[in-house]
Amino acid sequence: MKRIILGGVVLVALGAASVGSAGSASSGADLSIGFDQKTGRPNAFIAWRNSQRILEVEVDVRNTGEEQATGRVFLAVLDDTGKLLASNEDGPVQMVTLPARDKGGAGGRVVQVKGTLSLNLLIDKLDRANKPYVLKAWVANANDKNPTDNVMVKSFNVSSRVMAGGQTFREFSYQNASTQPVTLEWGLDTSPRPEGWQVETSFKAQERLTLQPGAFAHGYLKVAAGAGSKEGDHVDLRIVARDVKSQRVIYNYEWFVVNDATPPTIKSVTQNVNGSELELAATVDDHTSMLKEASGIRAEYSTDNGVTFSSRVMAYSAGNFVGPTSFTAELGPFATGTTVVGRVVATDIAGNIEERSFGPIKIAPSRASGPTVANVKVGRHTEK
Repeated sequence: MKRIILGGVVLVALGAASVGSAGSASSGADLSIGFDQKTGRPNAFIAWRNSQRILEVEVDVRNTGEEQATGRVFLAVLDDTGKLLASNEDGPVQMVTLPARDKGGAGGRVVQVKGTLSLNLLIDKLDRANKPYVLKAWVANANDKNPTDNVMVKSFNVSSRVMAGGQTFREFSYQNASTQPVTLEWGLDTSPRPEGWQVETSFKAQERLTLQPGAFAHGYLKVAAGAGSKEGDHVDLRIVARDVKSQRVIYNYEWFVVNDATPPTIKSVTQNVNGSELELAATVDDHTSMLKEASGIRAEYSTDNGVTFSSRVMAYSAGNFVGPTSFTAELGPFATGTTVVGRVVATDIAGNIEERSFGPIKIAPSRASGPTVANVKVGRHTEK
């Protein structure tokens, strides 16, 4: 199987369009995926997921065209080489209609896209193994004036942190899984970069590369943060490879890098015994970057006074992961008389962690009790 290394060292000095802006109006319909104002990342969130509930993805769709636009929203999970692992293309049809730009289309609409049990199990498996994967969201409209911004991807389980004066490095790969040779043209989009930050790529802008069927292209991105970088400085990098012949986007990759050594804040934890189950609710915030999707908030609990622990991913309830966001979990059922102790563990995208304890809570044979508040902090630390 042929493997090709992309280019040599190239320092990127691109100016990037303002992320999250509505963009310039175009005639006709022009649907696109929006960007988050705080992080510059694509606005597609894995909104909630645990072992009982099917994932739901919230996608911010916008219309910068001068006409009303209707499109179908699709989701897919890819591996690090762009190989399709699962998608909802054969599932229920999810349509969205937005008015023209000047009539509210530029502000966008959050579309809640239902997943499937198989997609839920796949993401659970990838998260448990901490294996990198990519969420792809796109909106299809046959008459769209600018289809290049209809597709966005977002990476998960990859290292995102860089310290002031430090460097971080990310490799990427793409395999031509088709039966025909393909010539790709490579490019890089970025959110606005902090002063003193440098981005290095293994390819030149508009560099072309022909891949035979089954062949791989390998490359890398490197980010160097300035010595004067401040907490919260960040950049979002988005690789785009287009088929020269069709101009269709064949490969996307996204990497978010942030200077962040501050753990998230667990603002509150409440607990409620409901029969043989324990209901938890938590509100978590991260001022510097964002909370980790989709498994960043979990409950760890013990029924043997802390000798052994089980873990449960808490389900999203409300929020957007870049501000105060609430989560819930149902633990149990437990036998009557069981005493439960535990902690809520919150992780942000940079790997910083905060914990807050709850309990001890005794499961008694009585009607549901009122909620109580857990305020004892176990501690906070940073993953190495």
